[in-house]
Parts: sequence; structure tokens; C-alpha cells
Amino acid sequence: MSRIDTILDITRRLTALLEREMALIEAKTPARLAELEDERSRLSLLYSREMQAVAANPADFRTLPQAELTKLRDETKVFHALLDRHQRMVARARRVTEGIVKTIADEAQRQKSPRTGYAPGGQSSGRNAAAPLAINAKV
Repeated sequence: MSRIDTILDITRRLTALLEREMALIEAKTPARLAELEDERSRLSLLYSREMQAVAANPADFRTLPQAELTKLRDETKVFHALLDRHQRMVARARRVTEGIVKTIADEAQRQKSPRTGYAPGGQSSGRNAAAPLAINAKV
């Protein structure tokens, strides 16, 4: 297998992996992303090594047929566009998750704060007033 074929194969496999990850995020099952971590790490490392090899020997690519270079360029554009979309999805999911965690932490802190109720006549009862907390189990 030539270097360009190897790069094309890795790029296509990374593209397919990103599509699976985005499907998991869209299906609201981001916890399952961990199942793909090993494959993501392995493919990313292979891609990085191949790109470093290309950067070290750019003359090797100047002799390739234009059709092969066009194919690689097209696959790389698709991959980078999908990667940008994937990064936006992950960032959005992270912001939502962080917002939920912050809201829960703020509510827990609010409930820890001493609040007293009032007794008849407007005097402080000295007892903590009740504070409800609701958590959506689907989150």
C-alpha cells in the first residue's frame, strides 16, 4: 500500500469515526463516546505520523498523479469539514453539561445557606426554611 493510499484509508476511517461520534451525541448518548476512545487515539496517532512523514518529504508527493492528489485533497476537505462540525457539537454538549452541573452546585449551595422562616408576629423562628430541589433524571 502506498503512502497516499494509507493516508486516504486513515482519513476515511477517521471520517467514519467522527460520523459515529456525532450520531451518539445527537442520540443524546455521549457517555458511549468512551467506547470509541481507543480507536480515535490509534487513528489520530497514525494520521499524525503520516502527515509528519509527508511534511518531512514533500518531494514524494510532487511526483504523484494529479488524480491521486485531487482524491486526497477532496477526502481531506470532507474530513476537515466534519471535524469542524464535530468540534462545535462537542463544545455545545460540554457547555450544556457544565451549565447543568453549575446549576445543581448553585442550588446545593443555596440550600446550605442558613435561611430562617418567620414566626407569627414577624419574629425569626430560628429554624431553617424548607427549600425544594428538583433534578431531571434524564439528564
